[in-house]
Amino acid sequence: MDKHSEKSNVIEERTRGHQLYQKFSSYLSRIYATELNPLYHLGGIAVLLFVVACISGTYIFIFYNINPRHAWDSVEALSANIFNGWMRTIHRYSSDLLVIFILMHLLHTLLTSKFKRLISWISGIISFLIVIMIGVTGYILVWDQKAKLTGYLTAKLFSTLPIFDPAIAGAFLMNDLTTVGGFFKVALFGHIVFSLITVIIIWIHLLRISKPKIFPPKKLMLYAVIALSIISLLFPVKSDPPAELSNLPVQTTFDWYYYFGYYLMKLFSVNQNWMILIGSGVLLSVIPYLIKRKNNPPVHIDLDKCDACNLCSYDCPYEAIDMLMKNGKRKAILSPDKCVGCAICIGSCDEHAITHPLFPEVALQPQSKADLTLFSCSYFPEPELPGQLNTVHYRVPCIGSVMPKDVQHILENNSNKVALLSCEDCYYRLGKTWALHRFLRKRAPLFSKKYDASKVKLFTLTQYSKEKLLNFFHQKVEDDKNPGQMAVADHEKTKPIPAVLILTVFFALMIPLSSTTVQFFSPTEKTLFVNFKYISTPMEYEQGSSGAAHMQAKVPVVKKRSPVILKITSSKDQSLIYEKEFTPRGLRQDIAMFIYTQLNIREDKVNIEFSETAFPDKQFHLHNVALKKGDGTFIIFKDNKLEIAGTE
Repeated sequence: MDKHSEKSNVIEERTRGHQLYQKFSSYLSRIYATELNPLYHLGGIAVLLFVVACISGTYIFIFYNINPRHAWDSVEALSANIFNGWMRTIHRYSSDLLVIFILMHLLHTLLTSKFKRLISWISGIISFLIVIMIGVTGYILVWDQKAKLTGYLTAKLFSTLPIFDPAIAGAFLMNDLTTVGGFFKVALFGHIVFSLITVIIIWIHLLRISKPKIFPPKKLMLYAVIALSIISLLFPVKSDPPAELSNLPVQTTFDWYYYFGYYLMKLFSVNQNWMILIGSGVLLSVIPYLIKRKNNPPVHIDLDKCDACNLCSYDCPYEAIDMLMKNGKRKAILSPDKCVGCAICIGSCDEHAITHPLFPEVALQPQSKADLTLFSCSYFPEPELPGQLNTVHYRVPCIGSVMPKDVQHILENNSNKVALLSCEDCYYRLGKTWALHRFLRKRAPLFSKKYDASKVKLFTLTQYSKEKLLNFFHQKVEDDKNPGQMAVADHEKTKPIPAVLILTVFFALMIPLSSTTVQFFSPTEKTLFVNFKYISTPMEYEQGSSGAAHMQAKVPVVKKRSPVILKITSSKDQSLIYEKEFTPRGLRQDIAMFIYTQLNIREDKVNIEFSETAFPDKQFHLHNVALKKGDGTFIIFKDNKLEIAGTE
């Protein structure tokens, strides 16, 4: 086995994920054709869905009232109109599908090992996190029971941060519209700003890719929009009951696409949730380091042979070649850190100025002719060849690296026919496309019209077999349907109606997971909330003794305030149920503290005692507080006393 064969075998070991993905995807290619296969355009469909969500969101915002007292009513009025309600549903479903396609795009990238570019990988993860934040803020703006639950869980998650007021969680549950109203403005601002940031992240994601497919093909875009429109008509979105209906959102729908992280709050503590979220984010970010994918070495450009035709620069999928001045002459200059070793540029260069360690030495001199010469992509499985034919097989990094000029020489001197074995969806994005365009005489360097292109045929991975190869060899040129033109064994016919139906069914499958019911509060449990802000009595003062008199504070500056203790006991037998000490915030413990406690209690009545540790005489009491099931009991501090919220 020669060195090229050994290197090719090493490459084949890391190409199986790409091959398996194509074999699975080819079932859809029979309906959509390879060019329109949705599984080959996951990133583009995600961008399309993001654009649809932005357009529909801009439209429904026209009818939205940001005041939390009227937000739910404005959304209901919008839904009552057939067209407006349809647009709202499109906005919701496109957002859910956006998450699905981002995750599918991520899984495809992992399976096929397309995560070499760290900037693209990290920006992709960041875009996913930002999309989740866009969705969460959007759900809050509806201000139904789901919005209340979202606000409560979000505030609870951030309550561990010193700068965040944990009492906001209680404000959501108690319908404290004074506090929630300000949060609404923040949520709306975040909903819009995060959407704009996503555009920037997408730009960064595609920054180092030449000719990126930002959107899927036009026909596939049309199929997706039609499918989305159909499910939006058949399954209109409905809001949960208004947030003001009850304190605790006992029965709420749950969108798993945006709330999957929130479900962990049913299972783990807030601190454990932070560990899970941060740990999973870090793990995703370092995958390129954990799974070290062996990459092809970069190409080498012989500047003495380069004639500055610029074709290699145009054809490079990763912008690794620039036409720059070198010793007073314009030459093709390689950026090795950008080069992925696809060698597509070799197929662009008629002067043979570009070489690659994995590109084989092709025999071009006159000799006894073989029956058939094969060029197979390194991501193509080792092909099984018909034994009755004398074949010559070359393994190339990408089918786009095959030079039309070399194939011309082979047909003239070395072989009767030539077969190109290609990925169905090129691993390097543009290799198959450029190869087809060159041999179909649509892109330079062109396959010369002096040679019969019907003696060349391209087989994609799922269309190849030694029997089909044998048929191609025995096929007479004059019997070909397209005389003088290269044949392509690929899925080329699209069936529009089945294509739309498949997308419609797939989109509809996501609906149940966008509106399941999950209970965070049980209607049979008695829940007690203690929720308020408190400024305790100063313990120490700091009086300035130096400096100019006019710069000294007239009132002593508080240096430290007293901690407080919250005790909850049973009214029945005075047994202690809960006790916790709260300390003032700030480095010097001189800032107001937020008292927040949530307890599920079996007793029917409890006593609540709240006192300052440094001043025992400063105590506040509530006796025989009756606890009710389902809707919760809220204890607040108002007018210098403890009281039950909603009893005025």
